[in-house]
Amino acid sequence: MSHTARQLTITTTAVAAALLLTACGSHQPEPLEHGTVKKKHHDAETKTPIYQDRYRETNCRSVTTNALTLTGISRPSTTGGSGGRSSTTGGGGVSKVKPGTPNKVGKGNSNGSSGGSGGGGSRRVCDRQYLGRVQTGVHKTPEAWKVLIVKGDRSRWKPVTEAKWRTIKVGDRI
Repeated sequence: MSHTARQLTITTTAVAAALLLTACGSHQPEPLEHGTVKKKHHDAETKTPIYQDRYRETNCRSVTTNALTLTGISRPSTTGGSGGRSSTTGGGGVSKVKPGTPNKVGKGNSNGSSGGSGGGGSRRVCDRQYLGRVQTGVHKTPEAWKVLIVKGDRSRWKPVTEAKWRTIKVGDRI
């Protein structure tokens, strides 16, 4: 037998064995459709409100950082300073904070200073004030009628119509 034919035979045998195992090993019985009614249950319609929290931006400011900002945050200066806020240029890793106008996007630091070398930028930072919750919708769950049917050692909750649920009694065979 040639090398190619042997590889093909081995591959085919492996695939056939895998198909046989999956076909025989994962046999699920059909859902139980008929049996004796042991219990009846009715779920009423429910309506659950959906809420969303509302906030307002306050105390907005434009924060300019330079390349040394991360170094200044990870190893704070021990020689004193201005508490992490500085209005001077070249602060050596200190963020420069400029008050902005509320609810408007600032375009950066407008005083003309570059804020250091090595890249940097400015971004708008605002505090959030909680205003409360507002109802934005309602989630509805419809009514449901179901019966517990049993046959041998198997059981299942089977959904039924309202009319059928009202006519079925516990102990009936369906």
